[in-house]
Formats: sequence, structure tokens, C-alpha cells
Amino acid sequence: MIKYILHISIILILLSLSAKAQLAPDIYWIQFTDKKNSSFSLDKPEEYLSERSINRRIRYNIEIDSLDLPVNAQYIDSIKTKGVEIIHVSKWMNAAAIYTDNLDTLQSIYNLDFVDEEGSTQTNYSMLFSPFAPSSNLCEIESDTYNYGDGEAQINLHNGAVLHNHGFSGEGMYIAIIDAGFKDLNLVSAFDSLFINHQIIGTWDFVSNDTNVYDDHYHGKSVLSTIAANLPGELVGTAPKAQFLLLRSEDVGSEYKIEEFNWIVAAEYADSIGVDIITTSLGYNNYDSPSTSYVWEDLDGHTAPISIATNIAADKGIFMVNSAGNEGSNSWKKITCPADAEKTLTVGACNVNGEYASFSSRGYSKDGRIKPDICAMGKSSSIIISDEVTSGSGTSFSAPIIAGLVACFWQVDLKKTNFEILDLIKRHSSQYNSPDSIMGYGIPNFAAAYNDLTTNNPFLNTNQDHLITVFPTLFNQQLFVKLYTKKQEEVQIKIISVNGVSVYSQSFFVDSNQINIINICNLPHLSSGIYFLRLTANNYTSVSKIIKP
Repeated sequence: MIKYILHISIILILLSLSAKAQLAPDIYWIQFTDKKNSSFSLDKPEEYLSERSINRRIRYNIEIDSLDLPVNAQYIDSIKTKGVEIIHVSKWMNAAAIYTDNLDTLQSIYNLDFVDEEGSTQTNYSMLFSPFAPSSNLCEIESDTYNYGDGEAQINLHNGAVLHNHGFSGEGMYIAIIDAGFKDLNLVSAFDSLFINHQIIGTWDFVSNDTNVYDDHYHGKSVLSTIAANLPGELVGTAPKAQFLLLRSEDVGSEYKIEEFNWIVAAEYADSIGVDIITTSLGYNNYDSPSTSYVWEDLDGHTAPISIATNIAADKGIFMVNSAGNEGSNSWKKITCPADAEKTLTVGACNVNGEYASFSSRGYSKDGRIKPDICAMGKSSSIIISDEVTSGSGTSFSAPIIAGLVACFWQVDLKKTNFEILDLIKRHSSQYNSPDSIMGYGIPNFAAAYNDLTTNNPFLNTNQDHLITVFPTLFNQQLFVKLYTKKQEEVQIKIISVNGVSVYSQSFFVDSNQINIINICNLPHLSSGIYFLRLTANNYTSVSKIIKP
């Protein structure tokens, strides 16, 4: 009788532990204690990060640390010998998601000395539908570079056309979209240019673990359309020349915490590829297993694993954008995870007139931070659902509209960190001096932000005779040279290939004691590669490295 009672007690304990650890039925979170004896080294990041990812860290003085190291492969192999299936492995969380229907096997894994049992057991998505100064310009800027069609309102609300008209349409910028699928994207004419110009840099389905993201839900396609659609006169997105990494993390057929883990490994993958921006129109609060759902107190940015991972991604130099959620009109009302993450730009929704959309999730975060950060047009946004332009409402669309504009804006000056760009966007939003819990800092004005980024001169009191900035360092057809000089003079600009061949040469007259912005726009003939821009003025010479992707 005693043995029988003990047996029942052990079963009850295991059931309790497994319920806490479950990411989905028979799928469990296994937390490792360390990354000791890893076959990888911080001295050889090229073994687990792309050159572009490493260069992002170098550009922004971000150290490669233990979070970048892959999980110890010996730990994974040891777990496999228990007869379980490895679903995902996360280096940022130093954890694995495993499948097993045997609680004894699960307990034997918890008993391994490199597994943190406590960490393993302590851890409702909603589809979120519901004046700048003149410069010396050599390229004459006409009314608008693009005929936006139905997308004009959602561009103009933020004065986004200013970026496009100055030659910034996302060239050279990598944007990852983590979503629920991109059904039939490859069959829609609005996205033809993505395939013709090789703007899709990769795909992966972290639910099915294959490369095909075009056979599932259409939500990601609609999200992407606000950024990448290129149908002049019908719909042009906010960054139609950017390059895209399309990732699926969401399974719309159920709602379990494994979807957070899917998202985390997707974000890690995007980081390793070297993306500049991750935009996500997903949010989590209620799960099919109620014991794993979140409560208001969890919205502190440091409780939900997906929010923790969002902050990590930002610390790696990635600009994070997330929809606030569509909970404003229901009982939850608040933002969802990872919109509560401190280091993401959380985007709420407004209408074409800049008025709050009542469905948009509200702040603040549990610890009192301003959330959402900003708002964009999410009510009656122009999108593509099947194969034609239509309208849809939800912060699912306000977030990517902003993500595309961020790509164009950051393209202007890639020397700025993601956090500096985020701060500029907030500072030039309509409610910056009086933020609230429904629209945050308000509606961003990218014309004002562009003016700040390109014409403000912090060096006017300098003793130097010349100051120069060349941007963007990754260019396509245009370059800008921002030059301050103490006297009126003629300067010569040459662009030279790595082989020493001059591919561009022209002289300009610049004014004294002010910022001169020179726009070099006739460069589409240049092939991809590294170049050097050399500016010469009297006895002064400056050389800047530039890259055409």
C-alpha cells in the first residue's frame, strides 16, 4: 500500500512538472546549465555567424559573447540517446524543445547534470487583423518617386515619400519578417520584382522545418505587401527595394507556447544571416493550455521568453519592430508579448487622419514604460490578401509600414545604431512631449527626422577646416556627401574601384560655414563591390569606403 501511494505521488509530481514545462502537448522546454566544453569559440565567430552578421557587430561595437555560441552539441547528443525528438535548439536561451510522450524519459533528462530542472519547468496569440532644409542637389527631385496608388495615404501620414524622393527605398537593407506563412506569395504579380531582382534572401518554416513558406497562411503575405509590394498606381510599399528573409513561426491551427520557441530560433537565424530589421505582427497572451497563459503582471518585458529574445536581438544591433496587438476593444485591452519588450519599437494603429483606432492594444507596460511607442495607419490599410489590392485593419499592418520606413531612414546613415535611429523616430513623433498609453509618442514624421539626420551639424564650433560624412555606406544608385567647410571653394569627388580605376569624377562649388549636401545620383552603372570615395579640396583629402551590394 505504501509503495502504491508513493508511485501515485511520483506520477502527480511528474504531471505537475510536465505541465509547467510544456510548450505544447508532449513538447517540453529543456534548459541547460552552461555552454562549457563547446566545440565553438568566441575567437572564431565565422563558424556560426555570417560575415554580414559579424560586420554588424563590428560597425556598432557589439561584442560577440556567450549568447552567440551554439548550444553544446554533446548535450543535444546525450538527450537524443534518451529516444526523444529534438524540435528546436536555441542558443540565446541555451535550451532545447523536445518531443516525448514518456514522463519517465522526461524525468531522466531532468536528472542529467547539465540540465537545469528548475529552469526547465518555470517557463492567445492573436492574428492581429481586426519641412526639411534645402541642399545642393544635383539630381532634381520631382513630386514623388513612386505612384503609390492606394498606398499613398499610409505613406504620406508619415511623410515617408521624402525618403524615397531622396533615393532611399531600402536598397542593401535586410528585413526579416517572422509570421504565420506567405501563402502563394510566389504567384502574385505585386511581388514579381522580389523574384526578378533576387530580393528574397532566404526562407524557412520553423513549424514544418522546411524551406517552403508559400503553402501556409496568407497573413505574412499581407504584412509583406505593406513593405514590398511594387504595383505602380495600385500599391507600392514603404521599402520596395529592400531584401527580405521570410520566416514562419506561427501555427494558426493551435495556440501553444512552442510558437514562442519557434519565433526565438527564427530570430536567432535572422541574426546569423545578418539582417538589419526584424518585424513581427504576432502577439501572445492566451494559450490553449490556460496554465501557460500570461497575466497583466507578466508584461514587464522580461518574463515572456519571446520578449527576452526580442531584447537580445536588439542588443545584437537589430532594429526590432512589433505590432502592439488588437486587444483594445476586448477584455484584455493591453499590449501582448513581445510588444512589452523594452528594446522593440511597438507600433499601435490609427486611421488615415491620425486618430486612435479603438481595437489597437494599449499600454503601459507593467513596469510603467510607454507602450505602444508610436502609431501608424492600421485601420483600413492598403494590403494584398489573395492576389489583389484590398484593405485590412490591424496592428499587423501598422507595424510593417513603419518597418519599411525604418529601413529607408536607417539607410541614410548606417553609422547610427538601431537605438539612435529608434530615438530619432520617437523624438520626431507628434506626441513626443506628452506621450500616453494609447498612441505612445504619436505619429512619426520621417521628413522631420530626415532633416535632423542630414542637416544638423554638431561640429559648427569645430576648429577643423573640413568635416565630411558619406552616406549611405551601402548604396545603390545614389550617394550623399555632407560637407562642412570654412571657406567657399571647389572640391573634387572621385569614386575609385579596389583596382584603382576611377569610375566617377566631378567637381563642385561649396559654400562656406554651412553644411553642403551633395547628391551623386548617376551611379546605377557600377557593378557590385567595394569602392572608395575620395574628396579633394586644396590641401585637404578624405577617403571613405563605400559598398554597392
